[in-house]
Amino acid sequence: MSDPYRTSVERLSRVSGVRGALVVELETGVPVSAELAEDVSGPAVAALAAALYRRSHSAASGAGFGPARTLQLETTAGHVLMVGAGDLVIVVVTEPAAQLGLVRLEANRAAEALA
Repeated sequence: MSDPYRTSVERLSRVSGVRGALVVELETGVPVSAELAEDVSGPAVAALAAALYRRSHSAASGAGFGPARTLQLETTAGHVLMVGAGDLVIVVVTEPAAQLGLVRLEANRAAEALA
């Protein structure tokens, strides 16, 4: 029997430019499954992503836009993409030059599979 969390993380990790992929429990910010480069701190990324996603989801709803589904944080070190999947959030950490369209496509597929 395959683990759908692990399968999603492995598939995301194979995308060129991805430095880490996580499935995170939204309320607690705890990683359910992760595959990360050595220099990526899983607990820190998970906590950041869950907090940002929860607050943005709530703020977007409150502003009348409906709930947020996808967030993207751009930094000098790369991108952090977050996609909601029910009680989970799919988190992908990329290099600055990653093909974000492909990363988003795979993250959305993972979210659909796990929601």
